[in-house]
Amino acid sequence: MAKVSKFSEEIEMQLFSIIRNPSFFSLLASPNKDIYVEALFVVYRCYKQEFMIRKEELVNMLVAALENRMFELAADEGEEIEEYSLSGRAHWLVRKLMATGWIELDPLMHSIEEYIAVPDYSVRILQVLYEIAEDKPKEYNSLVYATYSNLSKANEERDDYLGDALLAAYSLTDRLVDSLKSLLNNMRNYYLTLQEQEEVRQVLHEHFDRYQVLVSDKIYHPLKTFDSVPRFRTRILTILREWLLDGELLALMTGQLVRKGRYSDEQTARDEVIRMITYIMDQYEKMDGLLREIDRKNASYTRASVERTQYLLNINRDTKGKLIEIIKALPKLTCVLPEKIAQDLHGMTNLFEQSWLDENSQYREQKKRLFTEPAPLSSDSGVSAEELEAEFAQFRQRINDSLSHAKVLAFIKKILGDQTEVTSQELEISVTDDLLKLMLGVLKADEPDVPYRVEFQEGYVTINGFRIPDLIIGRKGGGADVV
Repeated sequence: MAKVSKFSEEIEMQLFSIIRNPSFFSLLASPNKDIYVEALFVVYRCYKQEFMIRKEELVNMLVAALENRMFELAADEGEEIEEYSLSGRAHWLVRKLMATGWIELDPLMHSIEEYIAVPDYSVRILQVLYEIAEDKPKEYNSLVYATYSNLSKANEERDDYLGDALLAAYSLTDRLVDSLKSLLNNMRNYYLTLQEQEEVRQVLHEHFDRYQVLVSDKIYHPLKTFDSVPRFRTRILTILREWLLDGELLALMTGQLVRKGRYSDEQTARDEVIRMITYIMDQYEKMDGLLREIDRKNASYTRASVERTQYLLNINRDTKGKLIEIIKALPKLTCVLPEKIAQDLHGMTNLFEQSWLDENSQYREQKKRLFTEPAPLSSDSGVSAEELEAEFAQFRQRINDSLSHAKVLAFIKKILGDQTEVTSQELEISVTDDLLKLMLGVLKADEPDVPYRVEFQEGYVTINGFRIPDLIIGRKGGGADVV
């Protein structure tokens, strides 16, 4: 605990040695915090749009964005606001942001105009606040494929950018894990928001306009299809295992990172290289649990959305809903209401029974069919034994022709024979049935209880007219059999 406390104190001292203004965070606790935050977002948008921020330009943007709220500004404790014009209050806001350290004055030589500079720490905090206010989940931009692409290219060329490729793969993996955790937490937030909706249209809007667009289409769908983790995990792990066992390559990466100033000495660089490789491998090897939890949360949210919609459709707790329930409990229109119920309805709710003549008035409801005890079937069906045997033979043939899990495993076992692994060039595919079994075997390779593995190589091969990916099928753990 002492070490943790000391570490926390060092971080705190470092933080406030960078953010030196003691009033920096006071804006977020001020009675004017809503207006101050809007003003800070104006500064952030101006910073993103302009190469250099002129003070007068920032004032004009504040006037345009806060015109309707500028006169809501109230003086903080110990301060006075004497400006009564929009421009004067905008200048007061700029001075307030300067006084608290969010922005700084940046005078330029040979220029009479004043420019505004936004410190680096201020930009980072504004970016976080802006992203929170946007209420959008993290974008998911093919992080798995980008990781594999970096490692594959570096492993192929083995040039001066090996160390940079490892750093990029490490950063992408870290972003991937953050994105998946953010996705998991966002699913929980959407679930809680869903339970707060009181109308069906709100539930539908929450599901289709927000969850479906922001989460399912942008993150969950890519994660399960074109950028799925199982699709590239084996290839990523294969490359990293080779690197971890190649001493010359580790030395090459270590030297590159030291020469480029990433680390001060070779021992530190080597330790960091090994740490980054093992970190990426560990994250991809244990990612199945996180993915299963995401699948569970997605299914739970979809089920909750349907149940919430059904609940709101069937139960309405306002006056209209209560009246609907009363009417639903009344006898059918074809029945005559008891006199007592009719009087109570008319006296308390002004409801009364109404009827009229139309073209369907003479319609009589069709009598329901009465079900009786059926007579037992005759033991003599009139079908010969030969016909029954032929039917059973066709049924057995259909079962034998179906591609069951056991048949797929038996096919893979036949392919491997006594070998530890086989390549696409060694496969014997003569009929379409063999191709279908191979396809199912490849699809089942990622299942945890399947005792073989499939590794994809680059390109395709053609066998007896069938074009298949170049791949390797091998036993898991070097076992003697696959079933």
